[in-house]
Amino acid sequence: MKFFEKIKQGFREIRQLPKEERWGYFWDYYKWHVVVTVLVIALLIQGIVGMVNQKETVFSGFILNARIGVEDEAFLEGFYELAGIDSQTQQAAFYTDLILTDDNKKNDITTIQRILASVSIQDGDLVISTGDGFHVCAYNTSRIFYDLRDFLDAETLEKLSDRLYYIDGAVQDELDKPVGEFVDPYAIQYPDPRKPETMKNPIPVGIDVSDRAELMGAYYLKDTTAYLGIMVNTPRPELCQQFIDYLFP
Repeated sequence: MKFFEKIKQGFREIRQLPKEERWGYFWDYYKWHVVVTVLVIALLIQGIVGMVNQKETVFSGFILNARIGVEDEAFLEGFYELAGIDSQTQQAAFYTDLILTDDNKKNDITTIQRILASVSIQDGDLVISTGDGFHVCAYNTSRIFYDLRDFLDAETLEKLSDRLYYIDGAVQDELDKPVGEFVDPYAIQYPDPRKPETMKNPIPVGIDVSDRAELMGAYYLKDTTAYLGIMVNTPRPELCQQFIDYLFP
């Protein structure tokens, strides 16, 4: 018997019962149909309400190697106020589910792919990572970070001069050899990123944020070293600058 025919047959049977027995019969035989229907309707309503109330993402980035359980609302409130972001309708979204080390593992490749995809569609603004992950990003041959000399004004650059993370452009050029010429990145001697004087072509691409307690606490990056880099084709450079101003008032 088809489904709707069963329903019709059921209602015919209910109508033949005395009124006082109809509800008990209906509940005994159709309670799970009712429960499932109510749940489906509730989920549909929840989904519709979620879409209606969804906030516009006006700033985004990646917080690599963060720990599970991120609660960053309190940290971001001050940034929203400084940048004039309406937290009722807008939000900053930081992706905290990615791991990146220098071990060349599968999850490292996945992380780099996601970051490069964000760069390619101009959908990301910054990356914050512990030292090993930042090294991989900084020396990525797609050059995903701004040269901060081209991004920050001279006053801010000077203010942050003792925090800058450098890569050596000469090493980057070696990594960028034409297709077909194999380069083993693990055989290269990488200079200390905090000692530009040891480099042939020092390029500042990151800022040490390790002592920014609210940031490190919000994303569970405590007791480590972390750096911030601006993604090279951020669509929101003004907000990136304001975020740096927020971290370093």
